Amino acid sequence: MNKKVALYLFCFLFSIDTIAINQPVESPFNNKVLKKDSLNSSFSFIVTGHLHGASSNISGFPAASLLANIDTINSLNADFIISLGDLFLDVNDNYVANYKRSLFDKLNMPLFNAVGNHDLSGNRYESYFGKTFFSFVYNENLFIFLDTEINDGSIKGEQMEFFKNAISQAQKNNAIKNIFIASHRPVWSENNSRYNTFFKGNTQTQFGLNNFKTEVSSYLNELSTKSIFWFSGSMASGPVSFFYDKQKDSNISFIITAIRDLKRDAILLVSVNTDKAVEFNTISLTGEPLHNLQTYDIEFWNRNSKNMEMDFNYRLIPYLTLQMIKHYHFWIGLAFGILIMSLFVFIKRRFFFKNKF
Repeated sequence: MNKKVALYLFCFLFSIDTIAINQPVESPFNNKVLKKDSLNSSFSFIVTGHLHGASSNISGFPAASLLANIDTINSLNADFIISLGDLFLDVNDNYVANYKRSLFDKLNMPLFNAVGNHDLSGNRYESYFGKTFFSFVYNENLFIFLDTEINDGSIKGEQMEFFKNAISQAQKNNAIKNIFIASHRPVWSENNSRYNTFFKGNTQTQFGLNNFKTEVSSYLNELSTKSIFWFSGSMASGPVSFFYDKQKDSNISFIITAIRDLKRDAILLVSVNTDKAVEFNTISLTGEPLHNLQTYDIEFWNRNSKNMEMDFNYRLIPYLTLQMIKHYHFWIGLAFGILIMSLFVFIKRRFFFKNKF
């Protein structure tokens, strides 16, 4: 291969990579497109979770504190919004139409979601909004959205291959300095004594242990030259709408934020300047005074989260029972239980008749 051909081939491959990075990304919720003219421009995005608010909100609409602040959210001129799961309490035609009318169509920027357990209720989410895990590069920053429900908190199979590939591409690309990961469950907090006392009410792995420690973290450790920000949106009880942790000498920041129809409700504005430096701005949705994000660290939670339990609303029992019955997991479990019981009865009868005769 002569030098001229090699040069043309290099330019062609480089152009493919550039197109992949700069291609517009469309929100499946409001069809607004995310694109920038300059790779080196500063930008900002909003991070928030649990947009349906309280579990008692069965109105079919997002949280009242969110809807009351749409003008404020638009005035921030953010490039896009990241939802950290439980965007909906349930997913059906009525909910989707209500959200479209009251929220999606009123936002001036595209919205992207890292699915939560409620989003996948009834197994209809993908038919409305597409793939539950995906990534994109924006202004030379990598954004990864994970589905922490598909394998009970573990990243496996096709999603693990997707994750490894995204990490590998970022590792090879020196221009990418920041990696933002969005998930509903704070899978990084499970089975970790550093966090165990804080998030007992969060959605967690039900069977065994998830593979964050054994597999996922090892891939993150390969990115020692990048800054990693892992956002999660499952937060039950707590003194504020934010949790932040970054251990000394670590390049990974762990952050949780969620809306619960409480006075603490707030959103996070993330700004990335032309030097790829990342800054956070906490914004209350109820007028409550707030400090900077880094204030809400482990020491803050240790001081302020003692004896904080959310009261259970017993009026929700009929609704939650109906939701459980409507979910296909319930019927799979019921069928499996009947099968096991039938097998047990069959074996018992065989044993009884064998001993009798």
